[in-house]
Amino acid sequence: MMKIKLLCQVALALVFMGISTACHRLKIDRPVEEYYKVNYAPRLSTFVIPVETSTATLKKLVNREIAGVIYSDTSFADNNRDNLMLRATRSDSITLTIDRNTVYYRIPLKIWVRKRLEAGFLGYSFGTTQDATAEVALKFKTTVSVNKDWSIGTLTRPDGYEWINYPQMMVGLMKIPLPVIGDLLVEQAMPVISREIDRSVKSTFNLKQLITNAWTSIQQPVKISDEYNIWMQVTPVEVSTVPFGGSGSGFRHSVSVGAMVELSFGANSGKTENKPLPPLKITSSLPERFAVNFSVDIPFSKINEIVRKEFKGYDYSYKRYQINIRDISIYGQGENLIVAMAVEGSVKGSMFLSGKPVFNRETNAVELENLDFSLNTRNVLVKTGSWIFHSGLLRKMSEGLVFPAGDQLREARDEMQNYLKNNQTHPYLKISGDIDNLETDKILISSESMKAYFQLTGKIRITISE
Repeated sequence: MMKIKLLCQVALALVFMGISTACHRLKIDRPVEEYYKVNYAPRLSTFVIPVETSTATLKKLVNREIAGVIYSDTSFADNNRDNLMLRATRSDSITLTIDRNTVYYRIPLKIWVRKRLEAGFLGYSFGTTQDATAEVALKFKTTVSVNKDWSIGTLTRPDGYEWINYPQMMVGLMKIPLPVIGDLLVEQAMPVISREIDRSVKSTFNLKQLITNAWTSIQQPVKISDEYNIWMQVTPVEVSTVPFGGSGSGFRHSVSVGAMVELSFGANSGKTENKPLPPLKITSSLPERFAVNFSVDIPFSKINEIVRKEFKGYDYSYKRYQINIRDISIYGQGENLIVAMAVEGSVKGSMFLSGKPVFNRETNAVELENLDFSLNTRNVLVKTGSWIFHSGLLRKMSEGLVFPAGDQLREARDEMQNYLKNNQTHPYLKISGDIDNLETDKILISSESMKAYFQLTGKIRITISE
C-alpha cells in the first residue's frame, strides 16, 4: 500500500513538473516604439549638356558684321598730317579657324590710297598727289572665355598682316613702296574690327539664354509610365562648366547641371519650384555619371499583412516543446524593426525580436539583419525558456520576415530605361542615356512605413534643341 501511494505521489509530481515545464508565463516589457526624424539627403545627379557652335555659323555672322568699308581717312591732315588718304574695303570672305579657346581671323581688304607729295623752292611750296591700290589681309585673334555671371568674355588682338598685292606709287620714274599702310590699317581699324568680332562671338554663343531655357524646362515633372503611374521630378541645384575648347569644326563646350532627380509612384504633386539660374561654377572637369533617386515605400499595414499571413497561427515544435504564434505585428525602434509575437504553448505571453532592415540584392527584398531576441526577452528566456535559443525559431523567423520590393524596382528601372531609349523630350531638350546599375542607398523607418531608398546610375546626355 505504501508503494502504491509513493508511486502516485511520484506520478503527480511528474505531471506537475510537466505542466510547469510545458507552460511558463512570460512577463516581458515591451520595447519602446521610437522613430527618428527622417533627414534623408539623396546623392546629387549630374546631367552633362553639350553646347556646340559650328565654325560655319560663326563665320557667317562675322562676315555679316564686318562688311563694306572697314576704314576711311579722307583728309591729308589726319594722323599728324601724314598727307595720306586711305580707304579699306573688304574684298573677299573672312576666313577663320579655331584652336582650343582662340579664334583666328583673316580679313582680306582692298586698299585705295592717295598720297600728297610736297616740295619747296625759294620759300614756296608745291605738291602733287598720286593714287595707288593694293590688297592686304589683316589678321586678328580672339580669346574666348566664360564668366561666373554667364557672360562671354572676348579679347581680340592683332596678329599681323600679309600683303596680297603690295602698294607702290610712281614718282617720276621711281616706284615708292608704302609699307606704313599696313601698320596704319591695323592701328586705325582695330577698334572697329574688335567691336564687330566681339559682337559676332557673343551673338553666336549666347550661353546664358541656352542654359536658362534648359534650366527652366528640366524642372517640369514628367510622367514616364502611364501603366505604373511613375513620375520623374528634377530639382536643379547648381551649374558647372569647364573652360572653352574648340577645333576646326567649332567650339565644343559642356555644362554640367547638378540636380536631385526622383522617381515617384502614384499621383504627381505637380509642384515645380522654378528656381532661378544660379551663378556659374568654373571647374577643371565634369563628371559623366548620374543617379536617379527613388524610394519604395512599404507601409506598416502591408508589412503586418505579410507577416500575419506567414506566421499567425503558426505552430513550431522543438523536442517536447511547442509554441503557437497567436498574433504577430511589427513596429519601429530607431533603425531597427521590432517583431512582437503573442505566443502560447510551452511558454505563454509576448516575445519580442529585433533586427535591422537591409536590402538583399539577390532576392530584391528587404530582410532583417542580425535578427535576435530583444534584451528584455533574452533575459527572461534565460530563466524560463532557454530551450528556445536552440530551437531554430530565430532562423525560421528570419527566413519568413522578408518584404519584397522587386516589382517596383523592375518597374522603375525598366520605365526609366525606356524613357531614355525612346528619346522623350522636354521643351528645348532631348534626353538620352543608359541605366547600368542599381544601388541601395538607405532604409529609413517612420511611424507609417519602412521606406527603402535606391539609385539608378548610368550615363545621361542632354542636347539643347534648336
